Amino acid sequence: MKQPRVLVSVLNWNNASATAECVNSLGQMQHDGFEADILVIDNGSRQADYLALQGAVAPESARILRVEENLGFTGGQNTSLKIGIDEGYDYVWMLNNDATVQPDTLAKLVNAMVLDARCGAVSPVIVPTDGGNYYNAWGLKHDWRRREGIWLQSEEESRRHQEAHPDNFCVAGTAVLLRVQALREVGLLDDRLFAYFDDNDIGVRLSEGGWRSKVVFDTTATHDLAVREERPPYFFYLMYRNEMMFWEKNMPRAHRRGLRLKQLDHSLFDVNRLRVRGMQQQADMALLGVGDFLAGRYGAPVLGRRAPLWLRLLCSVSGAYYKEKLHASVAVAGKAEHRMTT
Repeated sequence: MKQPRVLVSVLNWNNASATAECVNSLGQMQHDGFEADILVIDNGSRQADYLALQGAVAPESARILRVEENLGFTGGQNTSLKIGIDEGYDYVWMLNNDATVQPDTLAKLVNAMVLDARCGAVSPVIVPTDGGNYYNAWGLKHDWRRREGIWLQSEEESRRHQEAHPDNFCVAGTAVLLRVQALREVGLLDDRLFAYFDDNDIGVRLSEGGWRSKVVFDTTATHDLAVREERPPYFFYLMYRNEMMFWEKNMPRAHRRGLRLKQLDHSLFDVNRLRVRGMQQQADMALLGVGDFLAGRYGAPVLGRRAPLWLRLLCSVSGAYYKEKLHASVAVAGKAEHRMTT
């Protein structure tokens, strides 16, 4: 029987040292029973960083392909996914350059695919670097009525949900192995997202296409999950824009009534909550993201702008209307954070 072929895709954007460490660690990878090739996409890094990457990654260990602009996570990984399809690979492993995996991780992921012909995506358990909250370790389900993506909280819960509701289960995009045949049917990552909510979106499309997603519980990928408050401004722009886009694109017909107004009300409440917490710059970027969603502007974030005046005024009205609820919400969140740190 022909051995499966896996393309391992790692993105680099101005972080050659981490990318090289990731690629070099894959030299210990076990790949009995399948073939694996490593492809590094340099996502429009500065010239100095690209040259450092070339010097740190041996040509025999990985192929490096440079694109001239930052295409984001979706565009960079789609470059690899297209190569995976065109060059006849069976699977593409999208691996974050700051993730650490075990030597047998890929072998166990491939085995899970081989054992289930309708499995389109598999992920190891995502373990936080600092040993803290296993936030996205066990996979994700969607509550369409409440417009919530809910990360499962334990292996037991994840196993139970995967078995009972395989049509409503997604995995994190940190170290996900995708089946090329499934990608041919459901399409690549949505380039309009640029970054964030791409794992939700591809997971839902796989489910709708009759493909399953799974967590492989006996192997891990270690990954640092940054504190939300410490994220750069573009994170808030992309998260707020893409969340609204995700729900509008994927919401089942039964829950679509008044969807845009409900989303706008929810997003403006959250923007005002950021302001109450003293996170003014983050709130401005989030509101800009909301405005660009409403205007249908997607792709790479263009910052250095303000949301339109009418939306800023509407946000102020929302903040006044929800004033007491906002302060109560922030107070409850603060108490919860205090309990978690004591």
